[in-house]
Amino acid sequence: MNIFKKKNLVVFSLVGVLALVGYLNYHMLFNDGVTTAENEKAPINAELVNIETENEVMTGTTTLTDGFFVDYKIERDKSRSQSVAMLEDISKEEDGDKDTKTMAQQEVINLVKISEQEMIIENLIRAKGFNDAIVFIHDGYVNVVVDAQQLTTSQAAQIQNIVNKESGVDIEKISIATNNNDQS
Repeated sequence: MNIFKKKNLVVFSLVGVLALVGYLNYHMLFNDGVTTAENEKAPINAELVNIETENEVMTGTTTLTDGFFVDYKIERDKSRSQSVAMLEDISKEEDGDKDTKTMAQQEVINLVKISEQEMIIENLIRAKGFNDAIVFIHDGYVNVVVDAQQLTTSQAAQIQNIVNKESGVDIEKISIATNNNDQS
């Protein structure tokens, strides 16, 4: 029984250290001493290809290349596959704590569910006539980048309705940007 308590302590300690490192990394790389309301509202949960961050794409501080959409989806799938594999390894450990295994299994289910929602939303947006789209689903909000120079109010409303229907996120918490970085 004492071994399980030690393992739990080690696992939770490592999770805490990982969270601290992520927090410090965020502040060292993305905050450069200036805080804005925009940075405080939108936590960065996904790093994109070529060191572009979701926040940079959504605020228009970076230019998207022609292959951005394809490159990002490949990187996202590769990263999620690695995360799922790591979590599955944790859940399959014979001498692992039952609670830790259960948490790992739940996280795998959550990652798969988010991936499926993002894929469905991206496909539905393409079905509406757009060249491509990338969807970022986070706790309580969704960001969408559409491969279009501009969006009409009607097109933005269509995209918001798709996202709302498929993810259950309130329309007010859905942000849309185009590849020329005009936000809708």
